[in-house]
Amino acid sequence: MAEPTIFADTDWPPPLPDANGFVAPPVPGVGGALARLARALAADPGGGRRVAARGLWLLAVAALCVPLHMACRRLGLPSPWARRFLGWSARACGIRVRSIGQPVARDVFYISNHLSWTDALILGGQTGTVFVAQDGIAIWPGLAFICRLNDTIFVNRSDRMGVPAQIAAMRTQFTRHSRIAMFPEATCSDGRRLLPFKAPLFAMLIPPPPGATLQPVVIDCDEAGRNLAWVGMETGAANAWRLLSRPGTWEARVHFLEPFSPADTPDRKALSGRARTAIAEKLSETLGGRPVA
Repeated sequence: MAEPTIFADTDWPPPLPDANGFVAPPVPGVGGALARLARALAADPGGGRRVAARGLWLLAVAALCVPLHMACRRLGLPSPWARRFLGWSARACGIRVRSIGQPVARDVFYISNHLSWTDALILGGQTGTVFVAQDGIAIWPGLAFICRLNDTIFVNRSDRMGVPAQIAAMRTQFTRHSRIAMFPEATCSDGRRLLPFKAPLFAMLIPPPPGATLQPVVIDCDEAGRNLAWVGMETGAANAWRLLSRPGTWEARVHFLEPFSPADTPDRKALSGRARTAIAEKLSETLGGRPVA
C-alpha cells in the first residue's frame, strides 16, 4: 500500500489540480465503456480484480435492497432500504465510516463539506437523508437511477429563472422526508480546505419550514481518503476506478456539529456564513489546527 502523502506546513494546503477550461468528455456508449474497461484491466490486473470484486459486492447489495425498497414504496410503507443500500455500498467501496456526535433525526437540513461522490454513501448511510445534487449527475443512467430511488433533488445552478421551482421541490421533499443534505461548496475539494459556500442554496430556508433545524456536518477522511477526493480534471469514471481498485480500506469520520434554528438567522448569506464558520472550525481541528480557509 502506498505511503500517505505528508505535506510540510509551508505547503499547506497543497494546490488543487487546475481545472480551468476543463470540459468533461461525453458519457460513453456501452461499447466505448467496455473498451475503456478492457484497457484499464490490461494496465492494472490486480486493480481490476479488486474492481470486479467490489463491483459484484455492490451489485449484490443493489439486488437485495432495490427490490425491497421499491416494494415498500408500492405499499406506501416507510423504507429503510435506501439507507441500508448507501451504508452497505460505502463498505463495499472500502470505506470504514465512523459517526461522531448525534445527528438530528428529523426536520433537519444537513450542511456538509464535499470531497467526492462517496459522500452520499457516507452521509446517507448514517442518516437516511435525501440530497440536493447538480443536474449533471442525471446524465449517468445507473447513478441517476440510484439517485432517484433516494428522491435526490436535482438543481441547475445556472438556471436563475428556475430557482423558485427548485426551492418548491426542496420544500416538497422536506415535507415528505424531513431530512435534506446539501453540499454548499457546489463542487468537490480535498478535505484539506473549505471552498466558498454558494449562498443561493440557502434560499429555501428563508423563511425556514416550521420546526426546521440546520445541522453542520464535517466529513473528515484519513489521508488515504483525502487522496481519493474527486477534484480537478479527473472524470467520475476515473475516480471510481482509482477508488475501487485501491487495496485495503480507508476511514471516513462524520462529525455532527451543534444544530441551530435557521429562523434565528433570517438572511441567506448570514445563514451560509454561520454554517461555514462552524464547519471550518471543526475541519481545522481535525487537521491539527491547520487553516482551511
